[in-house]
Amino acid sequence: MPSLNWFRSPDLLQHCIKTEIDLLKSYRPDRVIGVFRFTTKVSTAVLRTAYDTLACGCMMPEMTEVLGFGSGGEKSAEQSLYLDNFFRFAARKISMVMASFGLEAVNDLRELLVGDRTLLWDFPEFMPLPKRLNRFYIGPLSWHQWSDGAPVSVPPASDGHPRALICLGTRRPDQAVVEKATRCLLACGFDVTIACGGHRQLMDRLSPTHRVQTCLFAPLDQLLPDASLIVCHGGQMTVFEALKHRVPVLVIPSQPEQAHNGFCVERIGCGRRLSDPVAFKGDPRAFVQAFNRQSDIEVMEKIVHPALNGDLTIGLAKAQHCLQHYDATRIIADLMENG
Repeated sequence: MPSLNWFRSPDLLQHCIKTEIDLLKSYRPDRVIGVFRFTTKVSTAVLRTAYDTLACGCMMPEMTEVLGFGSGGEKSAEQSLYLDNFFRFAARKISMVMASFGLEAVNDLRELLVGDRTLLWDFPEFMPLPKRLNRFYIGPLSWHQWSDGAPVSVPPASDGHPRALICLGTRRPDQAVVEKATRCLLACGFDVTIACGGHRQLMDRLSPTHRVQTCLFAPLDQLLPDASLIVCHGGQMTVFEALKHRVPVLVIPSQPEQAHNGFCVERIGCGRRLSDPVAFKGDPRAFVQAFNRQSDIEVMEKIVHPALNGDLTIGLAKAQHCLQHYDATRIIADLMENG
């Protein structure tokens, strides 16, 4: 979980960077791609190795919106103050280590997510940013290979009910959240498939019925073609996979970037957040508590709302059209081939 503890110890940061330097010396790569990683810009700078980054637009230094709130809203100032302090505090800590390698300090941690070339895995309609030299929107990446290798058999919807997916990522989800979301979806007339993110214990605790199916992982390419709705944590791979299939997205986040993805989903008219924005101060339970504080009726109203909103069809069609123009893997390969 991203927190101040990542950056509290300069000794730990220095150890991490030295270990990366040793690794790079052993492989001697021509280029390195850092995937949402802060220390590797330092280790590559020490070795003068070409460095590209792969990140999301909402984590660029010039992003002016408040994560999870957009341009305003209640508690946005409180969230802005916390995040600004976090980015500055972490920057000071890692700059102490950078100085020991003869490198200039950074003022904002997010500067370390900018490479010689910066590859954004979202698209401008979703997260608009000003144009920058050597920054490219490459569109989303997909992953369709799961460790258990077992395809998921989706049973026919009972009595013609539409199917909803609950897919809250691989971080252990709160069982009460899963149960509440399931209960509300059933009451709204959906059959439900729950992906347990690899957590066998959670899967064993849930009780499948003729209207509720559980699976260890979520092979979205198999599940989304038959889905009418997805409830997810707001991770970009999940969100964009849903948008490619024109499936509305409802978000229960566990960290600020995911909360902002929920805001972006609302902005482009493709779904909504299932709880009101809450200021994150390092504890993901804040998001869980915000969701659980709501009555089932309040959650159900948010679930039903997108299905009744005529603009949703337009928003999903536009998003799907935008995403058809991207092939992230091919774009990255072409950039690497051309140096």
